Amino acid sequence: MTDRPFQRALGYFPQVKRQWLWGMAAIVPGAGLPMVVFYIVAQIIDGIDKGTLEFSDAVSGSLLAGLLVVAASFSKYAMRLHITGASRDFERLYRQDLFAHLMSLSPHDLSSIRTGDIMSRSVSDIEAVRMLLGPGVMYNAQALVVVPAALVAMAVTDPSLMLAMLVPFVGLAMVIKAASRPTQRWSQRTQESLADVSTVAQESLSGIRVVKAFAAEPLTASGFRSKGANLLQANLHLATLRGITSAGVTAVKELGVLVILAVGGWHVVSGDLSKGELFFFLMLLGYALWPLIAIGWMLGMYHRAGAAARRLEELFALQPSVADNSPSQPRAEQPELPGLPALPALKGQLKVSHLSHAWDGALVLDDVSFTVPPGTTLGITGRTGCGKSTLVQLMARLVDPPPGTVLLDGHDIRELPLEQLRATVGVVPQDTFLFSETIRENVAFSGDHVGEEQVLAATKLAQVHDDIEGFPHGYDEILGERGVTLSGGQRQRTAIARTLAAATPVLLLDDCLSAVDSVTEQAILRSLEQTLTGRTSVVVSHRVAALSLADQVLVLDEGRVVESGTHDELVTLGGLYAEIEKRQRIEAEIEAL
Repeated sequence: MTDRPFQRALGYFPQVKRQWLWGMAAIVPGAGLPMVVFYIVAQIIDGIDKGTLEFSDAVSGSLLAGLLVVAASFSKYAMRLHITGASRDFERLYRQDLFAHLMSLSPHDLSSIRTGDIMSRSVSDIEAVRMLLGPGVMYNAQALVVVPAALVAMAVTDPSLMLAMLVPFVGLAMVIKAASRPTQRWSQRTQESLADVSTVAQESLSGIRVVKAFAAEPLTASGFRSKGANLLQANLHLATLRGITSAGVTAVKELGVLVILAVGGWHVVSGDLSKGELFFFLMLLGYALWPLIAIGWMLGMYHRAGAAARRLEELFALQPSVADNSPSQPRAEQPELPGLPALPALKGQLKVSHLSHAWDGALVLDDVSFTVPPGTTLGITGRTGCGKSTLVQLMARLVDPPPGTVLLDGHDIRELPLEQLRATVGVVPQDTFLFSETIRENVAFSGDHVGEEQVLAATKLAQVHDDIEGFPHGYDEILGERGVTLSGGQRQRTAIARTLAAATPVLLLDDCLSAVDSVTEQAILRSLEQTLTGRTSVVVSHRVAALSLADQVLVLDEGRVVESGTHDELVTLGGLYAEIEKRQRIEAEIEAL
């Protein structure tokens, strides 16, 4: 991770510099004109005190001061409009790049990061950086204009009083420095605690059915209270530091006023300073101290933003384990299948050659080899944990296989453009996921080429059309988070329809019908039989009866292919497949009693 946490953020400057520069240009009149107003008022006060002020001069001076106030107000409006607008534009660019980066990562890359933590970083951490580069920079720039101008004006008016007034400035710098390090530390803890709270809330709501099933509401609430208490303590420490800093700044400001009144009053009595000039000094003191106070506020903001930027860089530092090794190529013209979109140019011959894979050092697949000719169906089964799902992830390149071990039409899938590979290989994972959109939008998720006809054809093939028609709003029914409004079987069938609507020539079905009964599973597979004709398909199932339609069946055990053949051949062989088939047949007969 870089030692320059804001390097990425500053890289967006060329895209927002026009607005930002207009805002910076407005700072000079917005910050400088009020000091001119103070000077005009000071002259009027001196004129009144000496009895030399003409009425016309008072009116003209007041009108001029009023016009300058209006001009300063418009300048400040322009300053805030452009700088805040630039910071919001920066926020948009930052968040877009973060989202694009996260989308480039594989599911395995993201598996070690909590969703709530990612959400916290994507929202509150980017907001913290935006606040620094927007309001923070704006107030700091104001200080750079106001403070030197005020000090010069004071020095010209009364050098000795200006030197006396430096006392509060030095005191303010000491207060800010003392609060700097602990503010940084507690800002970091606040952001981390907020991420913990977001994670607990997100997981509890997503898993509400599990929480209810185990009557775990008290446990969940206790965990949330614990994380909330940590966040409260971190915020209280941060608020305490800010309160102490604010009180110290106020004390320093009041001390400065006392210094000006004491020393300046003595100079007025001695005739070295006029009353108008004393007023000018007092106004400049307040006007110059507030930008310095804002600098103190910005330093606290800087530490918080620095911690946030480092947390964001931790996400950007994640490198995708599955990267596009070839430039994207346009999809070729494709022949049409009845009721479904056209197929890509690739025919779909799938070959796995001496494939081995390990998770965290534990071997999951060991020297697996097989070939699936174009347009045929391969069935895969085996005991739980034998590597079936890992094999599907490798064939779909959701996880990178070793070079030369997975070939599609003779091409190493690692060398195919990811866009072309995704348009060729469709996957229905075991853990199906639906979005909080309408059923129609979920089924047509693969792209604009999926029309109403394709949606209906796909849902009918997946045996879910009648279920959808039974909903109050039919295909316009909005699903809850992760499709929670549907049953497990309906979710799986809708996910199958989504992949069918994409009309890829290769289909990988990873035990995606585990939530439906065996009769429905076979009915779905039979309805798919015509559609699967001309497509290469791999059907993973723990039910051997569902694999009876496959042209070839592989049996995995402890990561190795221990049997292969047709369904009938394997049953006759009397090995592991026959053992599984016999056990499941007996279980089905018992359930039928």
